[in-house]
Amino acid sequence: MAGLELTVSPGFLLLAAAVYFAGGVGALAAFWAAALAHELGHLAAMFMAGVTIRGIRVTACGPVIEYGGALDRRQEAGILAAGPVAGLLFAVLCFVTDVPFLCYTGAIALLAALFNLLPVLPMDGGRLAQYALETALPERTAAAVLRFTGTLCALGVLATGVCIRSIAAAAAGIWMGMLANFPEMR
Repeated sequence: MAGLELTVSPGFLLLAAAVYFAGGVGALAAFWAAALAHELGHLAAMFMAGVTIRGIRVTACGPVIEYGGALDRRQEAGILAAGPVAGLLFAVLCFVTDVPFLCYTGAIALLAALFNLLPVLPMDGGRLAQYALETALPERTAAAVLRFTGTLCALGVLATGVCIRSIAAAAAGIWMGMLANFPEMR
C-alpha cells in the first residue's frame, strides 16, 4: 500500500500509557490485539466495498481510517458494524482456546466491542445511532438525542466504575461524557 500515511497522536500514546499502567504489558498486548482485530474488520469491509485506503490516524478515540470513494449510508453502516463484529468473533476464538492469556485477551476484546457499540460519538455505535436517528428525525433533533443518550451512557459507565472501584472504568465514563458533549474533542 504505497502512499499510505500513518500518524499517531499524542492522545493515543497517553491512552496506551494508561492501559499499561492500569494492567501492565499483558493488558497492553491484549488491548492492541483486540484493537487490531477490530480494525481488520473495518478494513476487510472497506476492501469488499472497493474503498481506497489513504491513511490511518491513531488517536485517543481509536484509529481513524481515511479512505477515498463514495459510499452510501448502508455501505458506511456495514463498514462501521464490521469492526465490533470482528472484535466479537475474535473474542469467541480467544475463549475457545482455553489458554489463560488468550481468554484474558478475549475478555478485553469482548469489552472493547461492547463499549464501542455504545451510542456515543465518534465510536462506531454512536455513528450507527447517528445514521439511524438522522433517517427518522431532523438533524438538530437527532444530534440532541444522541448527545443525551451519550451522556446517559457516560454516566452509566462512570457509575459502574465507582461501584466496582475501577479507576479505569470511571475515567472511561468521564472521557465518554466529554466526547458526547464536546464535539470539538473528537
